[in-house]
Parts: sequence; structure tokens; C-alpha cells
Amino acid sequence: MGYVLYGSKTSPFVRRIRILLENIPYDFKEVNIFEGQDAVDLNKINPINQIPVLVDGDNTIWDSRQVFNYLNSLHRFQNMDWQDENLLTAIDGAMNAGVALLLMKRSGIKIDEPLMYVQRQKERMESILDFLKPFIMDQGLKSWDFHTISIYCFLDWALFRGMINIDTRPECLTFLKKHKDRKIVTLTAIPV
Repeated sequence: MGYVLYGSKTSPFVRRIRILLENIPYDFKEVNIFEGQDAVDLNKINPINQIPVLVDGDNTIWDSRQVFNYLNSLHRFQNMDWQDENLLTAIDGAMNAGVALLLMKRSGIKIDEPLMYVQRQKERMESILDFLKPFIMDQGLKSWDFHTISIYCFLDWALFRGMINIDTRPECLTFLKKHKDRKIVTLTAIPV
């Protein structure tokens, strides 16, 4: 029995695991976490009711960061130190803020109004992009590891969903252009 990954094709958290598994066989089970039987079934295997979920035999791993840690412990994709973990925490923070904004928008909350929680999420994404700028301009253009995969998935998703504007961030535009034609990136592209 191999890996089974539960998720959606639009989630940046799921996409980064799909990209990570580029050269490792796995089954992908697409689920709609918001309604229907998929949501009920997901809740049975993941009480935090979010995606991705990785099932490996008797092991069920929740949350993309834990899925990465689990897979990294088995496949040794990259060595991680505390600075690497902090970098991933920042990237995850940007993705979480973007997802929160999208869910608010889909719930009818006007994310263009100066509501405190909305503004906090927007400021959080901008602050994190400022923090990531040196990495994006250096390592982001030289390497393809879980950090760059995660940044790519966030930027591509946030632009697709209209959560950020990077017109004044040439480093992000260059970064996206550098990695957009990778085979695994095009194979996991967000469906239009």
C-alpha cells in the first residue's frame, strides 16, 4: 500500500505536497471540504477537518507542515534547522492569512472595508512578503526545495484568488517566471 493524499486541486497547502511528491508514487483523492459526503468522510479521518491529509498504511498525518515533516523523515528531501522552520512558519502564515480572507469573502464579508481582522490579514501577508524578499531574490531563484515550492504555491494561489497584488514586487514576478514552466508546476496548476 502506498501513500494516499486527500486534498483539492486549488489548495496551496495541498499543491505544495503534490509538488513535493513529484518523483514518489501516490494516489490523489480529491475532496470538497465544504459540503457533501466528502466533508463528512474527511472529518472521519481528520478531526481538524482540513486538507491535505496523508495516509500511509496505519499512519494518518494532518496538516501540510506535518505531512512535509513526515515525508522528509522518510525521504530526506532537505535538512532543516530552526531558521528553515521559521521561514516555513512565515510562508504558512501568509497562506493562512490568504485563506482566511478568501473564506471571509465567500462568507459575504466585504474584505475591501477597513475591518480590523481583515486589515490584520492583509498586513500580515504584506509583512511576510517583505520578510521573504531577500530569500526570494537569492535562494528562491537558485533552488527548488520545500521553501521555494511553498512560496511558489502561495504566490500563484494568492494571485489566482485576487488576494495580493505584486505589481510593485518585481522579485515575486521574477520568481514566478523562473519556476512557472517546471513540469510539476504545470501538472499541478490550479484548474481554471
